[in-house]
Amino acid sequence: MKSLISLVLVLFCLNASAELIHHKMRPGRLHSSGELTIEIKEQRQNDFDAEIKYTIKPKPLVPVPSEYRSGTFVATLPIEFLSELGYQALSDSGPTINQGATLEHLGLEDIGRYTDSHHVKLVPESSKWELEAWYHPEIRSTGWSQLALEMQVPIFGRYKVYSDLID
Repeated sequence: MKSLISLVLVLFCLNASAELIHHKMRPGRLHSSGELTIEIKEQRQNDFDAEIKYTIKPKPLVPVPSEYRSGTFVATLPIEFLSELGYQALSDSGPTINQGATLEHLGLEDIGRYTDSHHVKLVPESSKWELEAWYHPEIRSTGWSQLALEMQVPIFGRYKVYSDLID
């Protein structure tokens, strides 16, 4: 039965998930702006890879090393997270581990016009970065209307950037 549900989800989401979605970064303590794109790179029967590319423009006179001004990373999530059913199940079941990464549902929040967005947190086993995402079913691709990416930056320590969907 679970395989049948996964197959239906894959077929349902194939077309919508191939699209890129674009986010604009909010200004922060160390940066003035930035961009972020999210694309589903690969879908398998049980999971999918969401590739996240970012570019950050540091504020003048802020010595952010060039290797932290842009980058790419991949978040692997269960296929159920291409629809609201996966987020609802995570809310009901509590934190779970997927391929060494911890997934946790942090509640429902209103993000602009997207009411009752699912706020989730993904922490990979390496802990080099953490990702918070706000999912809403009206948004194509991954459905993420807002992201918070936290990473370790030399000299400055842990640094979090927020991005919002560009409609």
